[in-house]
Amino acid sequence: MTDDGPADDGPTADELTAVEIIATVSHELRSPLTSIKGFTSLLLSRWDGIADDRKKEMLEAVRHDADRVTRMLTELLDISRLEAGRLHLSPRPLEIGPLIRSIVDKVAMVEPDLDVTIDLADDLPEVVADADKVEQVLTNLVENAAKYGSPVGLRIAARADGDEVSVAVADRGAGIPAEDLDRVFARFYRREEGRPTGTGLGLWISRGLVEAHGGRLVAESVEGEGSTFTFTLPIAGPPA
Repeated sequence: MTDDGPADDGPTADELTAVEIIATVSHELRSPLTSIKGFTSLLLSRWDGIADDRKKEMLEAVRHDADRVTRMLTELLDISRLEAGRLHLSPRPLEIGPLIRSIVDKVAMVEPDLDVTIDLADDLPEVVADADKVEQVLTNLVENAAKYGSPVGLRIAARADGDEVSVAVADRGAGIPAEDLDRVFARFYRREEGRPTGTGLGLWISRGLVEAHGGRLVAESVEGEGSTFTFTLPIAGPPA
C-alpha cells in the first residue's frame, strides 16, 4: 500500500482568477499586436511605394494599437496593486475640463461618429487627483458609452457638489436592465449589446481607482433611454 500524499483539491479561487486574467489579456493582446506587426512589416518592405496619406493612416493605426497594448498592461498592474492595497497615486490639483476635452478628442480618432456635448459648470473648481488615473477612468467611460450605448448624443457633465466634483458620462443607448447594474462593475463582465471588446476589467478597475481617491463610481440606467456613469473626486483645498 502506497501513500500518495494529501489529496489535490485543485486550484484555488485566487489561482483561477489569475489564470482567467492571463488568458483574457493574452487573447485581447493578439489583435493589436498582429495589427502592429502587419503595418510595420508593410511599411518597411514597401515604404517608397506607399502614398504619404496612406503611410499616415497606417502609422496612426499603429499608434492606436500600441496605446491599446499599453492600457491593457496598465490594467494588469492596476489589478495586482488594487488587490494588494498597494496602488500608488500622485495626487495634484487638476482642472477636469481640459482633461475631458482632451479625452473626447482622442476617442474621436477611433470613433469617427462620436458626438459629445460637454457641459461644465461655471467656476468649476480644481480637484486633487492623479491625472493619469483620472484619464484612465474617463477614457474607459467614454469608450464604453460609445461601444455599448451609442457614439451619438453622448453628454459629459461636471458639477461641484459640496467638497467634491462629480463627472457624469451619459449615453442614449438601449440602457442596462436593473438586474445587471451591479454586475457591470464585476470582473470579466461584458454585456452582449453593442460592440463588446476588451478584457471586461475596465469598470472594475475604474471603480477601484476612483475609490482610491476617496470618491465613488455609480451607474444609473433606464431601459430604452440610456445609461449614466457618475464618479466623484475631492475638490482641491487651499495650499497648506
